[in-house]
Amino acid sequence: MTMNRMLAVRRVSALLLGVLALGACTDAFIEPKIVEQTQVDDRLTLSGRVCTRHPDPSGFPVKVLILVDKSGSMCVSDPPGSQETMGFCERVAPAVLPPNVTKPGRVLALEKLVQQFAGHDNVRVRIVPFETNIQTRWPNTTNGDLFMPVTAAPGGVDINNYVANLQANLGKGTDYQGALAAAYADIAQDIHNVEQQDPALLPRTRYVVVFLTDGTPYPRCSANDSLSIYADSNHPELTWADSSSAVEFCNELDADVRRDVFGDGSPGTDEISSFAPGTDRNQNYQLFSYVDQLMELKETSNIGDIRLHTVLLFNRDAVEACNALGTNSAGRPLCEDLYGTYPNVPPDQYPDAAKAIARWTLSQMALRGNGIFQEFNGADIQSLSLGALDYSSLESPWVMKTLMLQPLRSVPGEENRVVDSDGDGVPDERDNSFTFGTSPFTGDSDQDCFSDDFELRHLDDGFLPGNDVDQRGCDLSDTTRDCSCQDTDGDGLPQYAEDFLGIQRKLVDTDADGVPDGLEARFGLEPKERRDGAGAIDTDGDGIRDLDEFLAGSDPTRQDRAFYEKHGFQYEVVTQPHDDGTTCYEFKISNIQLVTPPPHASSKQGYNLFKVWFAQAPVSGVATDFGVWEAACAWAQYDPPQVREPRGAELALPADAFHDADFFTQPDVYLTSCAGIAP
Repeated sequence: MTMNRMLAVRRVSALLLGVLALGACTDAFIEPKIVEQTQVDDRLTLSGRVCTRHPDPSGFPVKVLILVDKSGSMCVSDPPGSQETMGFCERVAPAVLPPNVTKPGRVLALEKLVQQFAGHDNVRVRIVPFETNIQTRWPNTTNGDLFMPVTAAPGGVDINNYVANLQANLGKGTDYQGALAAAYADIAQDIHNVEQQDPALLPRTRYVVVFLTDGTPYPRCSANDSLSIYADSNHPELTWADSSSAVEFCNELDADVRRDVFGDGSPGTDEISSFAPGTDRNQNYQLFSYVDQLMELKETSNIGDIRLHTVLLFNRDAVEACNALGTNSAGRPLCEDLYGTYPNVPPDQYPDAAKAIARWTLSQMALRGNGIFQEFNGADIQSLSLGALDYSSLESPWVMKTLMLQPLRSVPGEENRVVDSDGDGVPDERDNSFTFGTSPFTGDSDQDCFSDDFELRHLDDGFLPGNDVDQRGCDLSDTTRDCSCQDTDGDGLPQYAEDFLGIQRKLVDTDADGVPDGLEARFGLEPKERRDGAGAIDTDGDGIRDLDEFLAGSDPTRQDRAFYEKHGFQYEVVTQPHDDGTTCYEFKISNIQLVTPPPHASSKQGYNLFKVWFAQAPVSGVATDFGVWEAACAWAQYDPPQVREPRGAELALPADAFHDADFFTQPDVYLTSCAGIAP
């Protein structure tokens, strides 16, 4: 049979597929290009239909970290409360506690938040109380699950009981810096844990940090005690001098003296961990640096989103009521310096200065944290609400991220596709005992868990493909125990190759650029380097982006525009959105050149094998999501002039053709699960 066709090449980037997938039923491709007619009967079209998954919020985690101030001033700002040894809170309670109030507003707000989260299985919580140091967290874990659902009771500690006790054992300091450092450490550790368990969840995860306090950072310490101008309530952006009541703490090298000044005199109490005397503490640049580091996690760790919200509680009426009880050791009103003392401010205005400074600091933190600053005053604190902050997930409909054909029995040559019988990426004409000591029918000739192509691409790293077992892999011979060349994610790379390249064993596409890691590695490219977006890479400088060459089946490392124009695969896709939130795609991939591999073992001559990759991602993060990858496969036989199967121009994939990518990690699967007639 002879085919006489005018071929129209249509190109599209993987990310454009996802964007256009939400539109009406349409061919989603651009840039028609006309190429020459051909009289050769060596072209195939693969057609099929694939659908996205149903929306499911459980796959879009929301992790809420709440930093709660436990300094002693809280029993005045938001009573009731108690301290372990001082008795101050108990003394002022009769004056500052409103009638019929039994719980602090912050406790009530957290209880409501717990109720709000109870019906959302995708929400996880971590509560971090702070004063001079970080107090016992919920959940009280330093590894494993740092965030847990509110229905959990780790170590037998129910979150409601934990929240109810936040008003007890109040401390002294208000160490913003330590709190922000703890938030960063916890979230960074959680990200690391997710990377080890299920890294695909990271781009779908939203972190929400809530910072709740009633005062300014304390203690403030300055490494430079000789500046001519320091910060005050009118210029809070400047460097702060040592807090007046913590000068010895900031500078004293004797730990016992420092404990006496800032603690209760007993070893290990109320002394800021990791603080070195004579250095800065709680300066603006330090606080803002931690906020910036938190925000940078979005890019450096490819998480979906992170926000920092700040909340200030201020109760001037309670301060006045406390002042009426008597005086402090300096003969001043009892609560006049509750929130600290400040330069260039009359003592009776200390609380107002503290409010102005805290408002400025927390507003700046929220601004840098892409969050919201909230302020609650006086009686409004009892009706404090944290539920209005944005705790929504990044859940959105799934759409196509990538549709890509990969021939497994041929590679792009100078003028045509050439035979690669074992699918290792090395054409048969080079894959032989004379050139490299390799076999054209064995993808890993020396059986060390590195394919022949991989070792040829890394000769400079000491790899040899033929009869040379590399110790960075393992020997598949019977003499080696527990040796397995497992491809854990189905991206085409065994785990040893992924370890050498420094990429994820559990991700098909480590850099989320829409190209499987194994396909990038096959051409000696970096699977950790994105090939999409505004700065798209054109490795060979032929004017065609690498991503488009992968889609077309040409070589992104060789200038081959003529091959691209003549033999590049063509894609036609029609989108079909459904009311249930899924989208189906009917596709045709045409201009697929068939080759004639030689016979081997029981296999006859001419068998071509193809793999169709399909990745879907939430529309809210198509560009950054690692994708949920599936694949289908198909056989075709081409041995002219007598044999061509299918006899027609098109081979249709069955409805159940697509499987999870890791389904194809064993070679036998291709003999039983592909469309067409297997050898």
